[in-house]
Amino acid sequence: MSGPKAAAPLRILAVVNLPWDTRLGASRVWMELAEEWTRAGHFVEKFCLTDAFPKATSSSVVSTLRTALFPRRAAAFVRQNAARFDVIDCLIGTLPFPKKTLNFRGLLVARSVGLYRLYNKFLLEAAQRWPEEPHGRIAGRVFHHVLESRFLRNANVAVLTCDLLNLPNESEREALAQDSAVRASAVVEPYGLSDRFRKALALAAAPARERLRRQKICFIGAWSLRKGSRDWPQIIDLIWKQNTKVDFVFLGTMVDEEVMRAEFRGADPERIVCRPKYEAKDLPSLLADCTLALFPSYIEGFGLAVLEQLAAGLPTIAYDVPGPRQILPAELLTPAGNPSAIALRALQILALPSTEYETLSINCSAVADRYRWRDIAAATIEHYRQARESLGK
Repeated sequence: MSGPKAAAPLRILAVVNLPWDTRLGASRVWMELAEEWTRAGHFVEKFCLTDAFPKATSSSVVSTLRTALFPRRAAAFVRQNAARFDVIDCLIGTLPFPKKTLNFRGLLVARSVGLYRLYNKFLLEAAQRWPEEPHGRIAGRVFHHVLESRFLRNANVAVLTCDLLNLPNESEREALAQDSAVRASAVVEPYGLSDRFRKALALAAAPARERLRRQKICFIGAWSLRKGSRDWPQIIDLIWKQNTKVDFVFLGTMVDEEVMRAEFRGADPERIVCRPKYEAKDLPSLLADCTLALFPSYIEGFGLAVLEQLAAGLPTIAYDVPGPRQILPAELLTPAGNPSAIALRALQILALPSTEYETLSINCSAVADRYRWRDIAAATIEHYRQARESLGK
């Protein structure tokens, strides 16, 4: 007697308006999911920015225009290939068209890697919080305002026309649930680490006692207002006033080192190390001797950098905002926009007895162990199967 029939593999198209590059957090989500899905027997293709525009450009204006034009090229690709896919998993706003106009009968998923509504809210608040920030020339401001309005419109259309929303945190689900026009159901699936990378981070880490003795704080992320660039000078100053032994390392800032040093106003360059770019394979060694991590981001979709640092055994202190609050225990969260609170918590951890620090480090590693791409990929496929069945009904 034969057993139950195995479910057929899904044919999935990933659509993202960025280059297919693991150094870009949004692209990395689809790339690592695609790896797990392929390993599980599913078929995955992608349509990304460089597929839509193969010719390289170094112009920021051209790059921005390409991002704005991407939805039409993505739609053209889908219309030509719609019958080949069961699921389209696309970044919110990259396919802002009704399925009928795409000739697609499968499951259309709009995925968030940071909900545009919450991010736009932060931009409005940032303009009031830091009015002295340079805004560029008038022509440039008008150009970007027009494009941002278009991106927002596309995102709004996408959440109204998709079959399913895939969100990385509960705050985003709550935000969309308040809009009665949004009819699509939503699932919340976090991000994760591959088993291979998680093990590499853990194995490279120096013994906890040695890391505590090192007194070194790290940050992973782009140097921007959203990631807390305006808070860092105050954080560093507050920490150095109480502990002169602390060193800092900034990784993946994506800006020239001179830009950051200008904002630190004459701080000892040997005490602050900046690595604007790095390869993923180098991250375990870069984090190996760090003591703890700070993440003063004002808004996140999830926070892969938080997960990476936890996997390296680093207590990671973050602002209590969407994303990090989904990952971290309350003892490692501080009020958003309060550099004093995050600096104070860092000083408390740096002053822990070695046994207590080691326990905290072990607990942080255990948090990271709960977020595995293998499990998340499998859970996501189950969501998609159920949603496809609902379409049929």
